[in-house]
Parts: sequence; structure tokens; C-alpha cells
Amino acid sequence: MKKLTLVILLLAAAGLGCKFIQNLAPGGGGGGASSDPKADVIEASRKFIALKSFSAKMEGTGQTEMKSQVDYAEPDRFRVKYLAGTGAGMELIMIGNQTYMKNGGSWSKMPRNNGSSSVPSLRDSFTEEGLKTLSDVKFEGNETVDGKAALIYSYKNVTPVGNYPFSSKIWIGRDSGVPIKIVVDYPSGPLKQMTVNYDTETPVTIEPPIK
Repeated sequence: MKKLTLVILLLAAAGLGCKFIQNLAPGGGGGGASSDPKADVIEASRKFIALKSFSAKMEGTGQTEMKSQVDYAEPDRFRVKYLAGTGAGMELIMIGNQTYMKNGGSWSKMPRNNGSSSVPSLRDSFTEEGLKTLSDVKFEGNETVDGKAALIYSYKNVTPVGNYPFSSKIWIGRDSGVPIKIVVDYPSGPLKQMTVNYDTETPVTIEPPIK
């Protein structure tokens, strides 16, 4: 249980920097950067929050390493696969206030509310509350990510939970208006950098593994 709690906290911390894990394209997809970079990032965040589903591959480095894939399906379904580092081989499925854990090849149902409330923090920084502390937003240019044209922005922010400062660079799809990639740097704590690559096109289905 102690290991599971640590894994969930690391996931939450990573997601807070992803403002995501919910969860990051400038006004009206298909356009370029506007004269107001902050408005562009805010609109991108709102578009991300509105997504019905997405997948994200996350790689964290620092005192603690983490490599995982997170899938989300509205309104409250998450699947987390820990691929390397802390919790490697573990898989979690969270649906509402139910949590299921796969460890050692078999699934078990966890007590209600155990860890489930931590996962929505993946999207917290993309909410209106999480955007209140957004600052120093700059347009950094254009780049291609996995064959997709993207607009690059950098900014600083503070996590909605815990008030931990971080800085981010985000790549926003020029055509889609949603995040393609984000790199988050944390000045303090065991997690120093988190890189997230988003897939917002592949359908996501998450069902209970056991009844």
C-alpha cells in the first residue's frame, strides 16, 4: 500500500506540471500564434479540458524516475500503466471512486476512494483555477513533432495543490489546436523534469477489469 501511494503521488505531481496530465493551441485550431501568448495557452488549456479522451506517454527524471502511459475517458475513467522506474509492471484502472490494481499478473479491487481522488490532479492545472497563476508566457517559435506542425510556448506556473512552482514548454498542434508535447521542469522535489507526449486522436475505452 505504501508503494501504491508513492506511485499515485508521483503521478499526481507529474500531472500538475502538465497543465496532463489534463490537459493543455492557440485560438481556433488551424491558425498561428496570436499577439497574446498567454491567451493562446489559456485557450489551449480549455480545449484540452474539453477532450472526451486522450492518451499520454510520460517520462520523469530526477531522484525518482518514472515512465508510464496514462489513458483518460470522460467523465472519470483513467488507466495508468507503469512501464519503468517506480511501480514498473503495475497497472491501475480508476473509474469514479473505484480503483483496480494489477500487480503480479492478477487484478484486485482496492478500497473505495483509495487513490482515485489523486488522479484528477492530472488536469487541475488546465482548469480556470489552475490557470490563475500562469505567468511569463512567451511564444518560442515553430517546430514539427512526429510529423505535425506545432507552435511552441514557454511559461511559468504554480501547482493548484501545494503551490509548487514549475516552468513548462508546450508544443501545440497548429491544425488540431490541442497539445502534442509538454516538458515541465521542477526546481524542487524528487521529480526534476517530466516529458509528456499526447495522443488525442486514438479512441480510448476503459472498462472494469473485474466485477
